[in-house]
Amino acid sequence: MENIVYFNKNLREVDEKVRARLGIRGRRAVDLAMMGLPIAPGFIIDSILTQKLPQINLNEILSTHIGQLEKDTKKIYGDVNKPLMLKVVLSSDLNVPHFPSIHNIGMNSLTVEAFGNYTGKEFAYGEYLFLLRNLARKIYEVDEKEIKKIEGKIPRKIYIDDMKKAIDSYKKLFEEKFSEDVYDQLGMIVKGASSRYCDSAIDVDNSLSIMIQVMVYGNWGKNSYAGNYYTRNIVTGDPEIQGEFGQSEFDIETGKAKDISRIEKKHFSHFTEIARKVEDNFKEIREIKFTIEEGDFWLVEQKEVDDKSTQSQIKALLDLTRRKIVSETDMIARIKPNQLNELLHPVIDSRTIKGVKFIKGGIAGSTGAAIGRVFFSTTKLLEEHKRAIMKGGNTNLILVMLATYAEDVKAIEVAQGVITCEGGFSSHAPVVARSLGKVSMVQPDMKIRGNSFILAGKTVREGDFVSINVPYYEPPTIFMGTVGLIEPDWKRNGLFEFLDIVEKHIGDFNVRANADQPRDALLAKDFKAKGIGLCRTEHMFFNERRIMKFREMIIADTEEERRKALKVLLPMQRSDFYDLFKIMEGSPVTIRLLDAPLHEFLPRTEESMRQFIRYMLSRNRRLRPTEIIARCEELGEMNPMLGHRGCRVAVTYPEIYEMQCRALFEAACMLRKEGHKIKPEIMIPIVMSKEEIKFIKNGKKIEGNEVKGIRDIKNEVVDDYGIEDLEYEVGTMIELPAAALGAGEIAQYAEFFSFGTNDLTQTTYGLSRDDSNSFFPSYSLFDLMKFNLFKYLGEEVKELIGIAALRGRLSRPDIKLGLCGEHGANPDNIQFCMEAGLNYVSCSPYAIPLAKLGIAQINIINQMKQAEQ
Repeated sequence: MENIVYFNKNLREVDEKVRARLGIRGRRAVDLAMMGLPIAPGFIIDSILTQKLPQINLNEILSTHIGQLEKDTKKIYGDVNKPLMLKVVLSSDLNVPHFPSIHNIGMNSLTVEAFGNYTGKEFAYGEYLFLLRNLARKIYEVDEKEIKKIEGKIPRKIYIDDMKKAIDSYKKLFEEKFSEDVYDQLGMIVKGASSRYCDSAIDVDNSLSIMIQVMVYGNWGKNSYAGNYYTRNIVTGDPEIQGEFGQSEFDIETGKAKDISRIEKKHFSHFTEIARKVEDNFKEIREIKFTIEEGDFWLVEQKEVDDKSTQSQIKALLDLTRRKIVSETDMIARIKPNQLNELLHPVIDSRTIKGVKFIKGGIAGSTGAAIGRVFFSTTKLLEEHKRAIMKGGNTNLILVMLATYAEDVKAIEVAQGVITCEGGFSSHAPVVARSLGKVSMVQPDMKIRGNSFILAGKTVREGDFVSINVPYYEPPTIFMGTVGLIEPDWKRNGLFEFLDIVEKHIGDFNVRANADQPRDALLAKDFKAKGIGLCRTEHMFFNERRIMKFREMIIADTEEERRKALKVLLPMQRSDFYDLFKIMEGSPVTIRLLDAPLHEFLPRTEESMRQFIRYMLSRNRRLRPTEIIARCEELGEMNPMLGHRGCRVAVTYPEIYEMQCRALFEAACMLRKEGHKIKPEIMIPIVMSKEEIKFIKNGKKIEGNEVKGIRDIKNEVVDDYGIEDLEYEVGTMIELPAAALGAGEIAQYAEFFSFGTNDLTQTTYGLSRDDSNSFFPSYSLFDLMKFNLFKYLGEEVKELIGIAALRGRLSRPDIKLGLCGEHGANPDNIQFCMEAGLNYVSCSPYAIPLAKLGIAQINIINQMKQAEQ
């Protein structure tokens, strides 16, 4: 009968149309059977026949197939010597952890005694009671009060007589709905299941089928076992099987479980052989449940493993790819870009979190996991870090603040992670944390009270340990205490080998790095970045040896005083650029000239102001503290992100950009003389018109004032170093709507555009990336905003980019186009960039693997579409 599929290890083929009607659980069983593996046999009534079961005479169907089951198991259904027991499993296309099932069908007053001769009487009657309880709940929908009335009489220390009484009570309750005749019993249950669950919540699109399978028991005697195992280690991905078993136990949940490696060698070898076959067949890690019943080996089921690590998944796929079972393109398609975060950052060891109190919620800023003692200011955290180093203490620290600013970068750099109350995915702390490979989260519900924070009624004081987990796939979690971490090892976890394969499918569109420090550049090179797309030079001045001199320059009253401070900073900048150019030799390095508002470099706390005053007084005794404070306050702005920043600083204080360009060209000339090939690119930020970039690039003389242009500075440095000439490019960051619309004119002076989509999003929508989270949830609640515009490019921003790209190319056909905002690692945004004709995206070093995988997947899909045409 084509509506019924009998399965055992001899099953070789099932029509695909029939297989589609067996539900998920049924297909799992059939797949094992068709591999020739010793699946516990059974038969499946497909979804078409299941719908009709209440009107069908089942006697012939059941007797025919049960006869075959008896031959396969050497047991007799309803026998009073060695009885066969069955289970009914409901199987549909709805993927649920546990499908409704009824176990131990075939129990009656005679078979229970025979069954108990093998398993023990107490277990036998317990299973009989379990059968009746499940019938009450899952088939006949008996009120829970009735069930409690029956089982409430059973004492805590249960005896067989107590169970017998409960069994009799259930039989009286069921009356004619339960039969001692085992065939009638099975028929009633199958028909009852059909009536109860057809058209129910689990019956997706009339896909419900019913599977009848033999029951096998790991406590059928001393030579019996039960357990389950994974086809490889689901954490590390090592090929040795991982699992547990119990000897003379029905299952490992109720008995004493032992590691699978301790089972008899012959069984372990058999398990390993099966694991390889199963993994090769399904092309992924699987979990296998098994029973050995007095030496007879049975597989009960196999299923997907949802909680496997990305490392284990990738190592399994790499193994399958090496053996030509999985193609490289198939392997690439199976891994979601965000999954790679698990390989790049520490992750929580799930085995260590039991019993640790935790609070889930908040916004993911930078993925990973971190453990440390909390401190509530940059000053205190840095002091504690220094003290811990000197005394050999624990240097794992977590920075907790309302929000972070430029002067807090040095604390984020030494901390393991940072938690803020304010901001969102693209606010300061997450952006800096992503660039440094640190963990970051925003918890708006957290209240900071002096040297402690309160969250969900729990108080954490300064110096207390917390552990933070920021995965890519669910909200962050703060654990109140320490848990275990699994540190990444890129050479062993499969990441580099995986990226080598991804690299084959990248094509012309590629990824650059946002890198400000040599360590960033080295990391980016390991991840095969094709250059640096954004070096934020403002980040270079927060070093303790530089920040005071830079602040001194900022508050200087005269150009002479500024130039004096800049002369000290020049060799430091030159060293920075030298290192970056040398590391990325042969690849373009885009240096963005100073962009941050000047006041961001000035002290924000009382302690940092005291330190700055001491420094300034050591430089000039005639100064008064009030003068220093007043000068700092004068530089404050009401709306700094749209104020005195970027190229506007070059107009008011051209000597600052002059110093940076001179340092850049000197570093380039030094490397040229050493025989290195370098490709410097100078990016001018926050440009809104062609006049600004023309002014900075070419310089200007007016009314007795002369401002040197980049070209003039290059010529002077080249002459000083005796270099014939030096190739370089000047471009701009398109981050204002005015610049996007005026891109045609700007391109007359810019050899490349880099779209700064963080600021372009802010200026297009009038949103603050640091404050918008205060109303984003309400906008999402009322469907006023489909997604976070700082993660996914909005249509209006895309339109501006498209306009700028088109107009830029009309003026300069060979103009290079890139995107260097936080949007750059998102595959959805990458797809648009490729379609818009951009040449690259630039993102933080730790996001490079994600972006590359996204590009490879897009290219593979496009190639498949072309092949179909």
